[in-house]
Amino acid sequence: MPFNIYDWMNELILRLKETFGARLATVGLQGSFKRGEAHEQSDIDAVVVLDELTPADLTVYKRILAQMPASSHPACGFISGTADLKNWSRAELFQFAHDTETLYGSFDGILPPPTRQDALEAAQTGAGTLFHALCHTQVHGEITSSFLAQLYKGAFFVLQAVHFAQTGEYISGRQKLHQTLSGHNKAVLGTLLEGKYPLASAELLFYWCRETLAYTAAELRAR
Repeated sequence: MPFNIYDWMNELILRLKETFGARLATVGLQGSFKRGEAHEQSDIDAVVVLDELTPADLTVYKRILAQMPASSHPACGFISGTADLKNWSRAELFQFAHDTETLYGSFDGILPPPTRQDALEAAQTGAGTLFHALCHTQVHGEITSSFLAQLYKGAFFVLQAVHFAQTGEYISGRQKLHQTLSGHNKAVLGTLLEGKYPLASAELLFYWCRETLAYTAAELRAR
């Protein structure tokens, strides 16, 4: 029988309710399954928010995941308390808020509505992280295809934030976003979609990171 992500998530929600009761605030789904882009190796990015998270809760949650129905998709994702999430960086919550499909409870009063500034700061932080990783590895390690694949995956989330900052529209899917882009933005996402990462793709990513850092810095200074 084909794997059904929503059957799996509903079973997880049932077990979480049985264990945590009224302490369970919200459960959601993120990642490739949420975007409809999952493949055979995709993780299950479950989001679990309790009233207040303790170290003991982490042990309990780990046991719940270990007892879930067997699947070829590893369970992954995010867990926190409500106050923890409220205190999180708004730049990081930009992606979180857009990429989470709520399946139980609500994020009302927990997640703030994402703003253009949140998107710009998310894109700036993301581009800086990718730029540092690329430069550091070029000097101190080895640029490999698998390493570049991970960087290009991260670039997708930066592109989502940049597009939102420019248009006010958040696009979840890679193919649909690619159709709206131009220049280096389009070339970077096109490389990810093609899934081939020759050494020349490292140079493309290098210059794209610099352009993105310059754009986001200028826009944030202008506000």
